[in-house]
Amino acid sequence: MKAHISVCICTLHRNAMLDRLIRKLALQETGGLFDLSVVVVDNHVAGPAKETVMRLKEELGLDLTYGIEAVRMISAARNHALSLAKGDFIGIIDDDEFPGPSWLLTMYGAILTYKADGALGPVLPYFEDEPPSWLVKSRLCERPIIPTGKLLSWDETRTGNVLLKRAVFDEHGLRFDLKYKTSGSDKEFFREAMEMGYRFVAVEEAPVFEVVPPDRQTKRYYLRRAVLQASNERKYRAPLLRGSALVLAPMKALVALATYVVLLPVGALGGEYLLMRYAEKCSYHGSWLLTMLGFDLAKKRF
Repeated sequence: MKAHISVCICTLHRNAMLDRLIRKLALQETGGLFDLSVVVVDNHVAGPAKETVMRLKEELGLDLTYGIEAVRMISAARNHALSLAKGDFIGIIDDDEFPGPSWLLTMYGAILTYKADGALGPVLPYFEDEPPSWLVKSRLCERPIIPTGKLLSWDETRTGNVLLKRAVFDEHGLRFDLKYKTSGSDKEFFREAMEMGYRFVAVEEAPVFEVVPPDRQTKRYYLRRAVLQASNERKYRAPLLRGSALVLAPMKALVALATYVVLLPVGALGGEYLLMRYAEKCSYHGSWLLTMLGFDLAKKRF
């Protein structure tokens, strides 16, 4: 019997990007190995993406399901999408991303080859216009590319480019934790899954491309992103610290913050890109320490 892959997309006010993504999914190669369906969950009660989705469903003849999640929270939207998905494999991709034609076929093949429970591919930046030179040189919008077949640890995971067996969700009722209101529910999901014994591998040959629009090409964006990520990490990972880590973790953060503060003048002499690298690290470690002291710096996603 053929496998069935359901690709889940959560969206919010990105209709043009969503349009491109769905069209790319309609062009996916299957090799005759699986059928494909798509689930789109609109994370706004007014359903601003409905017209786009319904138009593409008719135009492309794609097996496409649309739902609305009124709770403005990415973890709630992800869980809603899972409830609508009917595949025995679940793909997850962000609405500001798009894949090449062999994306799912490559991911599916890797799961079979490595006898894994899921596969994660790289996310590469995509600029529609020439980006600022400091952004390219700083590599702040790039993520590590992990060699194919490597067994991943939870802190190497995210849901921007994944294909998982449905059993990962259903065998233990595992879902995305709603306490992660702004970010971090994806890493927590994989941490819990790995504790249950599930295995996930990297697939370097199955990238997707993340659109980097003008509002993500500013210094302010990357400094705010660092604050958000560090605040969530401290807030939700703190209960996992044990023994000497309770003392060592804040000490390491303090030393790192002091180091990067000292390096800021060096960065200023080295150019905008180097200054931004150090400033982003200062934002991250400073946010981590402030959250430890009780300041909630991650009240909303941006």
